Amino acid sequence: MRIKMKVKHLVFMIIGMLTLISFLSFFVFPYIEIYVAEKNITAGKVEEKQEILDLLRTTQMETKKYDLIQEYMIGDGLLTNFDIYIGPSLTHWANEDQNYIEFSWEEKEPFIREYVMQAPPNGFLVTAAKMLASHYEMEGDLEKAKHTLFDASKRFSPLEEYHRNELLVERIRLTKNHDQFTEANQYIEELLQELGTENYDTLAQVTQLRTEIILAQGMLNEAYEEVTKAIKEYEKEFNEEQKKWQDSSDEDESIEEDKVENRVVYQQLTSLERSLSMAMEKGTVDVVSVSGKVVRSDGTPMRGVGVFLRDESSVNQSVGPDEYYVLTDDEGRFVINGVLPNRYQIFLGFYYDQIDGWTWPIQMDDWIDIDGSKDITYNVTLQELMKIKSPVNQKVIRDDEVTFSWEDVEGAAYYNLSLAYEIEYGSVSTSFKTNLKENEIVVPIEEIYNQTGAVAFGDEDDYDAKSFLAFTNPDNRFYWSVEAFDQHDRLITKSNGHRLDDKTIGNLPFFYLKERDLTRADKLLINKKPEKALEQYKLNYENNPDDIHSLRMIVRLIGMNGDGTTIARDKLAKPYMEELALKTNSAQQLFDIVQHYYDIQNWTEFNTWFKIYSDKVDKLDGYDQSIYASALMKQGKYDEASIEFDKAMKIDKSNRFVGHWIANEIYRNRDLEKAKEIARMYPERPYGEIVLNWEYLVNQMVKEGGGEKEYIQELCHVLDLYFSGQEDKLEKWHSTTKLAAMKQFIDGVQNIN
Repeated sequence: MRIKMKVKHLVFMIIGMLTLISFLSFFVFPYIEIYVAEKNITAGKVEEKQEILDLLRTTQMETKKYDLIQEYMIGDGLLTNFDIYIGPSLTHWANEDQNYIEFSWEEKEPFIREYVMQAPPNGFLVTAAKMLASHYEMEGDLEKAKHTLFDASKRFSPLEEYHRNELLVERIRLTKNHDQFTEANQYIEELLQELGTENYDTLAQVTQLRTEIILAQGMLNEAYEEVTKAIKEYEKEFNEEQKKWQDSSDEDESIEEDKVENRVVYQQLTSLERSLSMAMEKGTVDVVSVSGKVVRSDGTPMRGVGVFLRDESSVNQSVGPDEYYVLTDDEGRFVINGVLPNRYQIFLGFYYDQIDGWTWPIQMDDWIDIDGSKDITYNVTLQELMKIKSPVNQKVIRDDEVTFSWEDVEGAAYYNLSLAYEIEYGSVSTSFKTNLKENEIVVPIEEIYNQTGAVAFGDEDDYDAKSFLAFTNPDNRFYWSVEAFDQHDRLITKSNGHRLDDKTIGNLPFFYLKERDLTRADKLLINKKPEKALEQYKLNYENNPDDIHSLRMIVRLIGMNGDGTTIARDKLAKPYMEELALKTNSAQQLFDIVQHYYDIQNWTEFNTWFKIYSDKVDKLDGYDQSIYASALMKQGKYDEASIEFDKAMKIDKSNRFVGHWIANEIYRNRDLEKAKEIARMYPERPYGEIVLNWEYLVNQMVKEGGGEKEYIQELCHVLDLYFSGQEDKLEKWHSTTKLAAMKQFIDGVQNIN
């Protein structure tokens, strides 16, 4: 069966190695760090670390030495130079191995230097050379950094040109970043003479660097021509490569189709092209600088922190080996020059000893919007992690309520509490209590049991029972975290973070709920017999209408009897969902019903249940408000919808429903002027993998329509088809229209939420 997690309730998973990681990771508990700290303390990592250093110094077997350096000092050979990368949209680690042993740079440097000079050439050598070059750059020896990259590149044979090119591109990037444009252009010309069209990925990277140099010299039109040409060449070479793959495969062999839009380099090029296009429309060629300081709250400057400025096309992906960054100096200062108008987020790269016991209180909606009119100052202050009090350290709870308590934080107006449970390949976390005024709360255990687990779709039998049982499993381990916010809703600090030694580890946030025992149906589920488990849960509930646990599990499992679609699953579950919501009076269960009626556009039931839900909660969050506004729009209540959308955008900083507001205003006003203003003021933020630039889409329609009244009339007609759920007619229009910009806009509106 397929498994679904409810996005509305911020239930997220961390599974496997995060190479292209989505926005979900920002909310996931730092299970890795907690577990690493726990294992290090109990397993005596200090002694093991010394043994490795002694072995590296004394072993005569070079192969063994290089294996140890790769495993313990370089990592997976894929990421860049830091142990951990933290940003508003996500956090990820260079090494997530639970047996990871941390070495300081002073301990690693002699072995990294030896590895760069003598180890067999491979991907680890590329990473090691970048690490060493970064160290020399931080020390102010730029020439040594460039020589390190070039000398390492010469160690690769022509058959290993990918690794060689990666190092040479890094040398170009390093030189450009220090405004040595003449030298960088020389390196570019040298590399271009050696690249063939089959190296189109490297060619695209080089073109992007050259474009940035051209732009830094104030030549906007030339930069735009360079990047548009690069995009066309990239698409051409990509398509030819895909055709070769298809032609060379066996007829019976299934080849998964790749898409050019999925390539990171292509995304970077198209993002740059959009920025340049909008800059040309506004008639500005100005680039600005972004500067600031990174310090701890006690005033200590943070030296050697990596500062990455990432545009909206890349913030949902892990930091890659080709990303531009600067290092903070002895005073914690940094400066990034030549920044184009665009939307950005700052990411920071830390070594573990820099972040141990501290947190950067950053929120997902923290963006830097640059229009080219002024330089930007962006300062970062790290805060000490909060101390938690109870439940901690594997506490077993057998009572019917749980007391959560933590230290009081100065300046905190309220706290948010989150819970998490372990599954086979990671963990799932959920927002539990918000807007708590005190630093302690007593919670009935049934409220924890009601936290949403996975729900089933289809009849496949590959699933994790822990994800369905969620917090009702007495054999599973749970953990929690808390965040402190000020009166302006700004995050002050939090409890979940990086605690890696016995000085900072404090209380571990683990606990067990042993108030209930596994039922016969639970055991059937755990033993991979979900259909029999569902039958037993139904029987239990028929025999005892007060059996809330069985009712809860019916709602989660009943989708296996459906056709694998959301609507079919919710239709089966609906009577049970309504009973569960009324019997538990749970806001979470109530909103599941609200969402169901929104999805099927049953507005009478939607309005009834939304009223019950809104009376239950203290205040609507951004998602609630946006769903309500969208429902009003689809019911033809455009003026009311406009008011509610305005409220929603002020709460939900992701602006993920702004496309609906724009559509509502176009239909309501019969023109595009108000829509342009909204699109400019409320840009959609990357909440998922697909992010739309609504300002660009509206401007494209302005060009396409040419001010003709008939164009607006057709646009409003198509929007009416969407609002009223006339999918067949909308699909017919979609397949026959030649209005490309309007079609792209309607596609975006249809894909909201």
